[in-house]
Amino acid sequence: FAIVTLLANEPNETPRVLGKTEVIKNSLSPNWTTTFLFDYELGKETHVNVQVIDEVRKTSDKPMGSAVFEIGDVLGSPGSVKAKKFKKGGILYARVQKAAPKSAGKLALRLRGIKLKNVEGMFNKSDPFFEARRTYDGPGGGSWTPVYRSQHVKNNLNPKWGPATIDVNTLCDGDLDRRLQVSIWDHEGDGKHDSMGAFETTVNELLKAAGSGTFTPKKGSKSSGTIAVDECKITGADTSTSETVTVNPAASAPMSSAAADPSISIMPVAQFGNMNLGGGAAAPPWKPTFVDYISGNCELNMCVAIDFTGSNGDPRTPGTLHHFSQSGQMNGYEKAIVGVGNILAKYDTDQRFPVYGFGAKYDGVVRHCFQVG
Repeated sequence: FAIVTLLANEPNETPRVLGKTEVIKNSLSPNWTTTFLFDYELGKETHVNVQVIDEVRKTSDKPMGSAVFEIGDVLGSPGSVKAKKFKKGGILYARVQKAAPKSAGKLALRLRGIKLKNVEGMFNKSDPFFEARRTYDGPGGGSWTPVYRSQHVKNNLNPKWGPATIDVNTLCDGDLDRRLQVSIWDHEGDGKHDSMGAFETTVNELLKAAGSGTFTPKKGSKSSGTIAVDECKITGADTSTSETVTVNPAASAPMSSAAADPSISIMPVAQFGNMNLGGGAAAPPWKPTFVDYISGNCELNMCVAIDFTGSNGDPRTPGTLHHFSQSGQMNGYEKAIVGVGNILAKYDTDQRFPVYGFGAKYDGVVRHCFQVG
């Protein structure tokens, strides 16, 4: 399991433990489903420490490694996913996305298996559990990523799983018609669970099936039993807003492994379709923030322009904007470039920063736009 801690940024602050993930047994490539929420202010460095721990029941738990993520760095990375290597081996992935501005409520779900196909062998029965999975928009986000995992039911091909409570925004970004996958697995003690089949659906289809509807999971092209929806309803949806950011850690061993492929989280931009782009004065249904644009796959390129006109003063005079101090003290332009650049550089797509100047005279000609350097 992993413990996620929001680190202190100011001397008077203290670190705050955001929580810990669920325990995934006997796996060196765990894909945790737990997410963590916290406030993020653009331009203010926010660091999160993720410590991975091996749970040992009979003795003390053993640390496996830790990594610190700066939230701006993660948001500026492709797909808002960042990878950090552990010193003792292994890689930890963290995905960050802005929480939905409105709560879509909780999905209360109870599923039941009927005559599932046994994959345990002739003398044993499977121990089924199910996962609710989704995809993410953008590059690398097309693979199914689990957001909920049930407990397994031992030796039962007609399992009745306990009630599941799943955040609707986490499951489908509040889009009840977004395609989902429910996958059925045979639990194995070594962590190498065997697939028992899967089916695709939507939240709306699950709601309609509540009480009497069924689905047919398939493994390949063959049916592997029936899944009945005993209960499915949404509760607690409201219109409250949030400026919260979520972090989802995921660890794996080799980066090239398919199982280690991190999920990519891109904020949906479909909501812009309701904007009035004509001559009317209608306002957009919500005001997008900088984080919305960046996580919505907006590519940013930071450029710097420097004024070399005489209004900046004689560069030989201390205190003027182009003066180079022998003590190493930065001039006004250097302070501005470093202060703003340190923030925007994290979101730059190609990490190249063109610098242009204007108003300088050299070779006897006043140049109104030239490359610096």
